[in-house]
Amino acid sequence: TRVTLWGWDQPSHLLTTLRYHDVLEEPSLRAFFEVLTRPWNRPPLPWLPAVLFYRLFGVSTDVALMANAVFVAVLLFSVYGVGKRMYGHGVGILAAFLVSVYPIIFSLSRFAYPDFALTALVGVNMYLLLLADNFRSRGGSLLLGLGLGLGLLTKWQFMAFVGAPLAYVIVASGSVSDLKNALREGRAGLPGSAQGGSSDPHSAAYPEQGAVVPSTRRGLIPFRRLARSPWFHALCSAVLNLAWYLPNWDRMSRFALGGWVLLLSWLLVTLTLFVLSRSSRQATNLLSAFLVGAALASVWSLPNVGYLSRFATVAYGGANLRGRSLGLLNPATYARYLQLMLSEQLSPLFFSAFLLSLLFLAYRAWQRSGPQTLRDLDSRAWILTLWFLVPLLVFTLSLATSARFNVALLPSAAIITAGASLKPKRFAVRSVLLCLLVVGGLTQFFALSYDELDWLRARALMPLPVNVTINLLAKGQYIELPASGRTDPGYHIVPQVLDQVMADGLEDGREEVQLGLLANNPYVNSLIVRYMMYRRYPGITLRRFESGVEEPPFYPRLFECDYLLLMSGWRDTLSEDALEAVATLESPPSLFHEAFELRAKYTVPNDETAYLYKKRHFPHEGNAVEAHRELAGALGSMARQGDALVVEPAAQVGVLGRYYTGSLPVYAIPEEDFLENTLEQELQRVMRDHRRILAVFGRQDEVDPYHSAEQWLNRHGYRAWDSWYDGVELVLYGTTWGKEELPLERSVDAYWEEGISLEGYGLSDDEIQAGGILRLTFHWRALNRVDDNLKVFVHLLDEGGSLVAQRDSEPVGGSRPMRSWDEGEAIEDNYGLLVPATVVPGHYTLLMGMYSPLTGDRLMIRNNEGTLLGDSLLLNSIAVVGE
Repeated sequence: TRVTLWGWDQPSHLLTTLRYHDVLEEPSLRAFFEVLTRPWNRPPLPWLPAVLFYRLFGVSTDVALMANAVFVAVLLFSVYGVGKRMYGHGVGILAAFLVSVYPIIFSLSRFAYPDFALTALVGVNMYLLLLADNFRSRGGSLLLGLGLGLGLLTKWQFMAFVGAPLAYVIVASGSVSDLKNALREGRAGLPGSAQGGSSDPHSAAYPEQGAVVPSTRRGLIPFRRLARSPWFHALCSAVLNLAWYLPNWDRMSRFALGGWVLLLSWLLVTLTLFVLSRSSRQATNLLSAFLVGAALASVWSLPNVGYLSRFATVAYGGANLRGRSLGLLNPATYARYLQLMLSEQLSPLFFSAFLLSLLFLAYRAWQRSGPQTLRDLDSRAWILTLWFLVPLLVFTLSLATSARFNVALLPSAAIITAGASLKPKRFAVRSVLLCLLVVGGLTQFFALSYDELDWLRARALMPLPVNVTINLLAKGQYIELPASGRTDPGYHIVPQVLDQVMADGLEDGREEVQLGLLANNPYVNSLIVRYMMYRRYPGITLRRFESGVEEPPFYPRLFECDYLLLMSGWRDTLSEDALEAVATLESPPSLFHEAFELRAKYTVPNDETAYLYKKRHFPHEGNAVEAHRELAGALGSMARQGDALVVEPAAQVGVLGRYYTGSLPVYAIPEEDFLENTLEQELQRVMRDHRRILAVFGRQDEVDPYHSAEQWLNRHGYRAWDSWYDGVELVLYGTTWGKEELPLERSVDAYWEEGISLEGYGLSDDEIQAGGILRLTFHWRALNRVDDNLKVFVHLLDEGGSLVAQRDSEPVGGSRPMRSWDEGEAIEDNYGLLVPATVVPGHYTLLMGMYSPLTGDRLMIRNNEGTLLGDSLLLNSIAVVGE
């Protein structure tokens, strides 16, 4: 067994075995119904043996692949049986050996692909076709019917391999003629005769009228008549179908045919029972074989009748093959599968042996029959030829190309090679050929099965005159050593990822975590992850972003996950929406790195690296998604170069990051930083390094009831603009950037009758760019207690007295309302006035005042002498320059 699980199909099949195992954990009629009618594009038989092995040895990948031992035994005995019945015991033994050492055969036996089971069932049916003896054997025909049914429950390509030899035997045996005769006899009302006599072996049980019937046989006659009655068959069929479908009627709606499945199955089983009740002859044996096979296969195929379209498009139409076309005039089209036989399926050694065997047998046949060779071929040769040639032609003319698709025709090649190798009359020649095949086969088997013998394959390279190098011991996608090259255990990174995620989740006290996947390659894909998660990691939920499973756009949804597994390579396997998310992550928005930390890196072949990210902060239930969407839009339009983004609490970054994809440097305030010392140091650095701060304050009462970051910024920054979005606030602050000390400190002689005195103000900027923030500091003193929460306004007027910018706020950004002032307390109050970018350069007037938010009336201002100064105070002239 390979150490590294690689690819897409195999983990899908392994996952199916686990699901079957869970369904059959408590065997019942409903459980078997669920397994045998499971809606999928493949029948269930190849994976059912794994369930038995799970019960015996426990659940693991190795145990699942041990189930192939059943199909290995079936394949070897069936190939031996076909070879023996055709050419003798020696040919059967050698053919079975050759099949076992074909590279693609023993390699597929270590995979969970259904193609190996298909190969075994095709071999069985070829043996049973011979056992049926041209449908003269009743028992052999019924076994053939059973084999056909099981084959159809294996994979939909089954008839591509069996169909042509079966058709040949039907025609060549005279079964068709006998069927026509039986139909004519039935229309004429005559009892059929298989071989000149009565077709009913029990006809003697029906004496002439008036004869005395022995008492011991009188009771049998009515029963035999009843057993041959179509009405009896219909009744038995109804009982069987109702017992099967009625307890599962609630599941019928998921079938394409719905309740019609019951009616069709009843008709099919009725016809099968009726034919089985007829006497033995070629016609009835032929019909019995087909009807038994159809009835058995119908258990899955009738509920899943839609798989026929899947069969046509995938097997022969080439669905999902990315624009591949079939060039009928291109010679390379007809060499595709022959090249696979040479390089991967048989190896150059056994492919050469097969070709030489064909030439030898053709030469012997020509010697014997001359130009009449084809006409004089016996049935054995026809069966082998059709077994090999027809499926080869079928897959050659399909768009699908894979070394495992047509592997079920290879047993015929083994029988042909074995038959030719034991054909020479001289014992010495036969011995040499036998030794070459046995030694070559064993060398090939061990060199391709053990990592320690890989040096043999390395030395088996042979250059050809056409600048091509071939490996004499085979090489291909499915010819892999257990733990070398691309199957190196270090590349099996999915268990490492899941172990890391599970360990972190337990450490963080999280029983359930979500893992987002944005990768789709042979080493990291959703099928491998889901297979590994299925039983060992029940606390992990997978979110698939590599395909169209999730609703686009994908990038915002990444923030919903607790972990992300990303890989930018193998882009041809990603959907368009996934590619868009990957493109965004090539230059990640600043909030992505704030929301996620790189937890681990993993290396896979082709110098690709997989990255596992872990969410830094987990959002609280109060983080409204729609509010952050609107806020992110405003944030994107306001952000300027030199700004910083402060987020409090940090848990919001996982929601805000979905919609804000800008590059502002982010300072997220985590809960543990609400201690004043740590918080102040961080915010001081932000104030020093950036011109402006855009701050997002979320619902934080439970986390930080004192709103520490906002309070600090209100005291030390210059709050210039704010807006609410359903409980989330976006605030714009001016900072102390570029400000060593206040360049303009002015004393003011102004007070308000409510008991408030303005002793002075500081103006950081007497010249401001359009779009900038004018920074202003008021120095207040409370002359006595204030009863009202008054608001301060700051206005910027043009030369005509028109308002061009304003800021209305309670002192200290609203964090120190006047009713909270103590008598005699001095208050330092920063204001930021955002000058719109549309303001025309020129000279403007800055003034301020107070008003009551209840009435909207401005308060009058006086000086210390009691002189009325009006309802506003002129502060300074401001020069606005172009942005």
